[in-house]
Amino acid sequence: MDRYKRPDDGRHNRDENRAILKKVNRISKGRKKAGIDGVKIIVIMVSLMAVIAAFLIFIGNMDFPQPGGRTQENGYEGEIPQPSIVPFDPPEEDLTPFIPPDISEDMLFYPDEGGRLELPVIGATGWVASASALRDASGGAGAQIRVLPAGQAFTILAESGDWWQVRLPDGETVGWVDHRRCWINLPDVLPSIIYNISNADRSLFRSSGFMLDGITDMRLYSAKAFNERLGREEFIVPGMYPMARALHTVQQIALGRGDTLVIYEVYRPRSTQQSVVDAMNVLMRNNIMANTAISDSPWTLSWFISTGVSNHQRAAAVDTSLARVHDTEILQAGDYSYLRITNYTLIDTGTRMHELSPASAIVNRPIGITASQILGGNLDLTGAAVTTGIVRMQFYFASAGFNPLASEWWHFDHHPSITMATAANINGDFYTPTVYSEPPIR
Repeated sequence: MDRYKRPDDGRHNRDENRAILKKVNRISKGRKKAGIDGVKIIVIMVSLMAVIAAFLIFIGNMDFPQPGGRTQENGYEGEIPQPSIVPFDPPEEDLTPFIPPDISEDMLFYPDEGGRLELPVIGATGWVASASALRDASGGAGAQIRVLPAGQAFTILAESGDWWQVRLPDGETVGWVDHRRCWINLPDVLPSIIYNISNADRSLFRSSGFMLDGITDMRLYSAKAFNERLGREEFIVPGMYPMARALHTVQQIALGRGDTLVIYEVYRPRSTQQSVVDAMNVLMRNNIMANTAISDSPWTLSWFISTGVSNHQRAAAVDTSLARVHDTEILQAGDYSYLRITNYTLIDTGTRMHELSPASAIVNRPIGITASQILGGNLDLTGAAVTTGIVRMQFYFASAGFNPLASEWWHFDHHPSITMATAANINGDFYTPTVYSEPPIR
């Protein structure tokens, strides 16, 4: 026996081989496990990318329902447009009022002090918008009968300067109120306008195409009743009296060009305003896309929905679109005739009514825009929502002294009415959806 050979060499070699084999197996298993984990990671990443791609495709295909009309139903009509530039070119047209053929002016239009309306104020429904004295004669010298609370409705019997003689719903109490502190029902005096008060039917409010919980597609308040004056169901649309006269001018300019206003809101109850603000805050907390759009400097939430008292609570602002008139008819209200539009098509507005995001802006930055800038023709409307139809509508409203809102193509403020409403402390903390309208008698 070789003296250098130990008796256990064979067993030692076997043990050594086993140890090496175990180490190799451990390494092999580790590599195999690493390979399996790598495959799992790859599968997860591919799946995640597929989900993201599907979501982006869904968002890319998300459309915005256009406001409903007589010839167009609520539904998805088009995508949020990319920013575009439509240079403002005011139409070179005669802006005289529109009078349909074969209708005498005195029958169709009622001339009142300081302006013109389609029907006289006599017999129209009005509301006290801020607590006011009911007096036994026009002017401040009349003796006070009582104080009427904000929201009190009445029927207008006569007009003298800044005063209306009114009859209360009890049918017996008659007196005079200062109409500078009151609202008038717009359909009673401007019946040719199309009224589609969406928040009193099916709210169109969305943001970046996303629904607002408890708001979108919901009726936010009641504002429709049978109107004895017009002989049909009609929306109840309170508005400041000076704004009613200014809207008459806008409508006559539009009618003269074959267009009509389609009004979606004037007065909005304060409670409704706050509910939309609350829903927007919830959406912005839970939806990063909506939050990013609204918060993208220099825009903020208040550009798209006022977080305080809005001019809608003062009934001194109007949300409106424009439509092309196809058919009309002449109807009778008491001793007066008026024009009613029976068929129309909404103009292209790029984004839907009440889409609360920069997609509805008429300029790329929230700058102030005045009526004189619009009329001057040296203003480029460069917002995402600008279309030739919107340019036309901007010109109609500017011609009657309204100022547009930079962030919403549909919103127009009537500053004389805003000033009057603010002075009277009108804040829209009430709502009375009732009408007491009567046919106007000569």
